[in-house]
Parts: sequence; C-alpha cells; structure tokens
Amino acid sequence: AEEQKVQKLREEQRSHDMEKHRMGRRRQNEIMAKIHAAIIQIPKPTPSHTIKANEAKKFLKKKREAEDTYKEIKKFEESVAGNASAVHSQVTDR
Repeated sequence: AEEQKVQKLREEQRSHDMEKHRMGRRRQNEIMAKIHAAIIQIPKPTPSHTIKANEAKKFLKKKREAEDTYKEIKKFEESVAGNASAVHSQVTDR
C-alpha cells in the first residue's frame, strides 16, 4: 500500500511536470507566432535600381580619380615651372 502511494505520487508529479512542459511549449509557440506575424518583409530592390546605383558609384569614383589626377598634374607643372625659373636665374647670373 505504501509503495502504491509513492508510485501514485510519482506518476502525479510526472504528469504535472509534463503538463507544465506542454504549457511552456505552447506559450513559447504562441510568442514565436506573434514574432513571425510582426516581422515585416522588405522586398528586394529591382535589379535595374541596383545597376543604376552601381553605375552612379562608378561614375563618382572615376570623377574623383580624374580630379585627383588633375591636381597632381597641376602640382607637377608648378614644381617644374618653379625649377625652370630657378635654373634660368642661375644661368643668367653666370
């Protein structure tokens, strides 16, 4: 009789634990369903839009490179002009 009471208590405890686990699982599934329902799907941009954006980036990059090259050429020409005048003044002094 004592063993039966202990076994019955264990079974009741096990069924209580299983029901608790089921309730937790159900609650978790409900929360996940709410999260999935709240997620907003953002459509991918059309390929033509991305192609245009890439072309614009390439154009800006080329433009910057051209400006940098122009600045470098201008610096070089100024330094050459400065050196030429210095050489000219040395030659005329002699």
